[in-house]
Amino acid sequence: MDPLYYKETGTGLPLVFLHGFCETHEIWKPVISDLAKYFRVIVVDLPGFGNSAMLGHSFSVKEVAFRVIELFDSLKIQKCILIGHSLGGYVALAAAANRPDLFAGLCLFHSTAASDTEEKKQNRNKTIEFVRKNGPLPFVETFVPGLFFKKDQKNMKEVYGIAMRTSKEAVLCYSKAMRDRPDMTPFIHKYEAPILFLAGDRDAFIPVSSLSEQAKSSPQGKLVILRETGHMGMYEDTEGAIQALKDFSATCFQAELS
Repeated sequence: MDPLYYKETGTGLPLVFLHGFCETHEIWKPVISDLAKYFRVIVVDLPGFGNSAMLGHSFSVKEVAFRVIELFDSLKIQKCILIGHSLGGYVALAAAANRPDLFAGLCLFHSTAASDTEEKKQNRNKTIEFVRKNGPLPFVETFVPGLFFKKDQKNMKEVYGIAMRTSKEAVLCYSKAMRDRPDMTPFIHKYEAPILFLAGDRDAFIPVSSLSEQAKSSPQGKLVILRETGHMGMYEDTEGAIQALKDFSATCFQAELS
């Protein structure tokens, strides 16, 4: 099986970034150059996105997580902080559930431990039917603007360019995998490592209220809210996202070193 594509920069203790749905490692560009001054930063293309091959015609979020763990083993990573945007957060939780020893902390970057509601599952089914019939591009044209609170965001064009390279197969397979993923809130109730819930106060996909409850229920949960921000904090509040990740990483690794 082909290894996952990744890029790395910087030295020191590792931060690993997983992108979201219809994205690639490129979406982390706004934040990694600053963080690479302090940490070893690794950005990954999940299977079927960017330069990483698909897993097959059907797979689960858990199977994607196993591929990420295989990458850690190949890079001889013994402890890292795993940062997942949206879909990437679902993968991060599945990875931590299977190999908790690998992680000094998790960041759910506009992501959630909760499974899809029935309404959300029906929306996934509608996406699947629409993309089967029309292909991915018409879906992407309506999907990308909804990620941003500020519709005049200068980086929206860049995100469009990334999303438009997503294959039909990837949209279909990941829509099913996200729809069918299990509820991970029982896991975060007992997970002992720190979890940062990084939220956008104008996120149309994941309301702050639900993440606030999850942060309170996690033994070491912390909620940071980015203001005037939708689902793309790395673009809409770059400085706030960098500071939150820097502070969280320093806390996690200090705990590991003490």
